[in-house]
Amino acid sequence: MNKYKISALTLVTLSAVSILTACGSADNKTNTTSRDVNYSFGTDILTLDTSTAADVNSIDVLLNVDAGLVRWNMDAKPVNDLAKSIDVSKDGLTYNVTLRDGLKWSNGAKLTAQDFVYGWQRTVDPETGSEYAFALSPVANATAVMTGKKPVDSLGIKALDATHLVITLATPTPYFEKLLTLPAYYPVNQAFVKKMGSKYGTSSDTTLYNGAFKFVKGKNNWTGTNKNFSIVKNDNFYDAKNVKIPGVSYQIVNNPTTAVSLYKSGKLDVANLSTPELVAANKNTKGYKTLSSPRVDVLEYNQSGKVPALSNSKIREALNLATNRKALLSSIAPSFSIANTVTPKKLDTVPNGEDFAKYAAQPYTYDATKAAVLFKEGLKELGKTSLTLDLEGASDNTFAKSAVDYLKGNLEKSLPGLTINENLVPAAQRLKDAQNHNFQILLTSWGADYNEPSDFLMNFVTGSTMNNGSVSNSAFDKSYTAATTAPDVLNASKRYADYKAAESELYKNSNVLPLATESVSLLMNPKLSGVSTYNSAMIFDLRHAHLAK
Repeated sequence: MNKYKISALTLVTLSAVSILTACGSADNKTNTTSRDVNYSFGTDILTLDTSTAADVNSIDVLLNVDAGLVRWNMDAKPVNDLAKSIDVSKDGLTYNVTLRDGLKWSNGAKLTAQDFVYGWQRTVDPETGSEYAFALSPVANATAVMTGKKPVDSLGIKALDATHLVITLATPTPYFEKLLTLPAYYPVNQAFVKKMGSKYGTSSDTTLYNGAFKFVKGKNNWTGTNKNFSIVKNDNFYDAKNVKIPGVSYQIVNNPTTAVSLYKSGKLDVANLSTPELVAANKNTKGYKTLSSPRVDVLEYNQSGKVPALSNSKIREALNLATNRKALLSSIAPSFSIANTVTPKKLDTVPNGEDFAKYAAQPYTYDATKAAVLFKEGLKELGKTSLTLDLEGASDNTFAKSAVDYLKGNLEKSLPGLTINENLVPAAQRLKDAQNHNFQILLTSWGADYNEPSDFLMNFVTGSTMNNGSVSNSAFDKSYTAATTAPDVLNASKRYADYKAAESELYKNSNVLPLATESVSLLMNPKLSGVSTYNSAMIFDLRHAHLAK
């Protein structure tokens, strides 16, 4: 998924009592500056629509201008946000939610339980086209709604009155409170969406907010294409008294060297060191940090049938075996580590405390000799003597550009008869191509929305809105379904064993190739505090940020 971020933590157990304590407030600090915090992205944000946002930059902005029932706190633990209390039935199927009193949208309109009902229904409505719709699959009737078999109003969420919700699940889901942090679960104001129509979310003027910050018309707002925009403190936010900075100024800085220069001149508070050269040159710079990142880089293969060669398991296995991941990373991303699961390292632990990625590791390896034999056999089955495939990556991503170039040479050398055409496109186009299954081989990355293997494995479920490669692996589906439904979902040991089996089935069928778990080196203003550095993405949550004088 093109998503965000949290760190490896023990799963929170749900009970029949009220879960998730109220969101903790940051300590008051008077010795702070009155200026905005200055952040940058390497690529454009694409939307402010919480139902359709799938790229990490858009989600990072939405994290600051919107809010849901639950949120990650500074310690990367899920806590109540707009929810005052959440009570769970003993069977784990019914969630009774009470909202905080006096919730408002940024325009002063009341935010009610019905806004959650509409927001969730809008996300799963097939007409919305939300890639994240599948993330709502634990909710009763969500799958039937997504497939057009039931109307949206049959979704398992009802507003009893303005401040009370009843959520019904299709199956007990111990990690459901983590799912509630996703923007796809946020409330949406139906009247405003109706007013904006197809323009909703395409600019800051066409979107309504409920979070700690907001866009203000005429104050450097986001037009949909501009490279500089700002958000300001939202006085209608329920916890506005604990928001200490006046706002955030964002810049789109495509060149990482430029971002470093802006940081050193005091014009950015955070700059990503995205090349080995920048890391080496800035290790002694004040504010240097290296953070683990629950994010994986992978090669996806289009298995929809549109690319016959990639429907051949021998061709896919040959591509996996021919990829020299160790040499790839040592040359362009030495701080990354080789991934042997589609789930990143340090995301989650199994009951005995072992890292899930280690527990479920598969024997992905580099074997050019075996790869060449399999490739030749696959070509024979296809009635071909040579093959040309397109490899697509983001042109505005430093790692992707270098990796695509490296992989072309690596694969063509290892597999005689193969020609790789490099297809470097802007990140926005790469995302669109992924969602439309309009690619052959795709270099992409997924970041965590929550710390549980299902967050990554749902990308490969047959028919999932997140299944960009159109993978259809019945053995994988069986294992994933077992892990996410009763009785196994209620038994941690069985659930993780099922997830491991699902990882194994992806490996056996060469449905995907995990390349690396990322880490991020960056420069962060030492005067900036109140942001989580548990991993590389939560630093974008600026609700409780402070900037000392």
